[in-house]
Amino acid sequence: MIISLVRLPIDGLRFEHRYSEGELDPGDRDYILTEQPLVSGRIDKAGTGVRLRGEISALMVRPCDRCLADVTLPLEARLDLLYVPADPSGGRSGEIEIQEQDLGISVFQNDEIDLDELVLEQLELSNPLQLLCREDCRGLCPQCGVDRNFEPCDCKPPIDPRWEGLASFGSSDENG
Repeated sequence: MIISLVRLPIDGLRFEHRYSEGELDPGDRDYILTEQPLVSGRIDKAGTGVRLRGEISALMVRPCDRCLADVTLPLEARLDLLYVPADPSGGRSGEIEIQEQDLGISVFQNDEIDLDELVLEQLELSNPLQLLCREDCRGLCPQCGVDRNFEPCDCKPPIDPRWEGLASFGSSDENG
């Protein structure tokens, strides 16, 4: 979704857009959108830039990091961003040190803002680093592949080859 800033009313603009299936391409990410994102909010002029405030909501399915079972994950993200014109240096040249207050600033070009990039970024940032189907997920057995949440596994963990010489150390009958 592209928001044109050319005819942005003085009192701002409210927007709401539900993405249709296939309109937003998550690429090779490891989730599937089961409820397409809804982005809504308001955009207002702020000096030479614009301030975008709003929300993104979506429903996705992602595999559990331990057992690979599908986990449904509702995502809600609040937005409060300042967009400035494409020359972030303000005419300065050389290296520019980014300050903490600059982290909430984005850049627009050609008097338009592409919300697709913002939505994909927020979906990725809202995703937890580790997703488990349940807190006590036992995962898959690395030897036989059985889901240990549903059936027991009698596989013994492999001995690290670096410690193999010590495996028989405690079981020896020698007293020497």
